[in-house]
Amino acid sequence: MSHSDQLRAVRAYFGLSQYVLPPWLGLSRALLASVETGREQLPAHARPWLRPWLAALALAEPEAAPAPAAPPAPSLPPGTPPPVAARVAECHYQAQRLGQQRAALLAAHRTAARRLAAGPLLLAALPAPIPEAPEAEALALRRRWLARLLEEAADALLPEAPGGPVAVRLLEARRQGYLHEAAWLAGM
Repeated sequence: MSHSDQLRAVRAYFGLSQYVLPPWLGLSRALLASVETGREQLPAHARPWLRPWLAALALAEPEAAPAPAAPPAPSLPPGTPPPVAARVAECHYQAQRLGQQRAALLAAHRTAARRLAAGPLLLAALPAPIPEAPEAEALALRRRWLARLLEEAADALLPEAPGGPVAVRLLEARRQGYLHEAAWLAGM
């Protein structure tokens, strides 16, 4: 696998943008983009910093099956009053919308969990700080970068976070409520 393929795989799996990853690799965003498109080779100084991400990617668990799709809208009996039919359609639309929001939050949680799982490998890749070493500033930058990345990931998984696990459950409860309402109206 080429470095461009490796970078794309790491960025996709861990949800890292071309603006987020370059400080860790010691590259500019433009150079990262050039490497990803194959116009440039990954500089030798960046390769050791890519290795822990690749190791974390190699340890990744297989993806879980996607959540089942919303059930199709129930067929309404002939002669259903138009307001009832409109409400059933609205309930299904809202259930689908809430299902999409829930899927997006779950995807964000998977990304946060992946980043946290990679944390120990990334921390192990950082050598002990030597204050007078020429690369001390670059290492300090990487340590701060990693601390922010892991803190954001941990915060995203807190139950009280705006998009946390409680929010996912509430979205699912609302979605089920709409589906139940639609089923009840269809059975009138």
